[in-house]
Amino acid sequence: MSSSEIQIKEMVAYKWDLASGTFDTHAGHGIQSQKERDAWKRAFLKVFPEKSLKILDVGCGTGELSLLFAEMGHEVTGIDISGQMLKIAKAKAESCGTEIIFREGDAENPPFDTSSFDIVFSRHLLWTLPNPKTAVENWNKLLRKNGKVVIIDGVWDSGTLESRIRRNAGVLLTLLLERKDPRKGHSDYSDELKARLPHSGGAPLEKVKEYLSNSGFENIQVFDLKEVKAAQKEKMPLGERVVRSYQYYLICGRK
Repeated sequence: MSSSEIQIKEMVAYKWDLASGTFDTHAGHGIQSQKERDAWKRAFLKVFPEKSLKILDVGCGTGELSLLFAEMGHEVTGIDISGQMLKIAKAKAESCGTEIIFREGDAENPPFDTSSFDIVFSRHLLWTLPNPKTAVENWNKLLRKNGKVVIIDGVWDSGTLESRIRRNAGVLLTLLLERKDPRKGHSDYSDELKARLPHSGGAPLEKVKEYLSNSGFENIQVFDLKEVKAAQKEKMPLGERVVRSYQYYLICGRK
């Protein structure tokens, strides 16, 4: 890894350390209701209905979906570049009496042996990586035969004028109506850092399909997250609902 890449990842880790304290309070980060929890479970059962799978949650953050997978009966390991996020994840698992392994690790090159997992999962991660193509290739190596990579991502900022207006309007409405800054609990990347990430505004679905196909994944499928989005919107302040009009998807491929 070059010194430039190390610097990028240190900057990313620092930003998410700062965001960790309020991360779960945001819709789309923390699970806000039982309705949302049930919607996530139904979505995942469509993708991997099997029981007792070994799942690697890459970029697990505060462990919200790691805990959900464990609740569904799976054996879960979570890694993240942010030590502060992992502290919260570990505390949540301990309070629930749930056995999950959490450790610091590089999402682009997870520190595990080949053929270690049935599922490699990521949510809202590819856009933060300087080398997403490399990440997907390395995730393939970690999977057992017929294992699956499962990715949830989207395009948060397309770079268009409409996208910029929508985001600014959402921030303003939340500040006025909710008396809180919706940017707190998100990583506020600098223009310098964004310029060094290929998908700083979000990872387009067609590009992620390309990553999976070029990495040798087969039976690539895209699943609808409409039910999850509807449940999340019920708990969002008006300002955030204004912003939530973007491409959002679950895509998976089989090794």
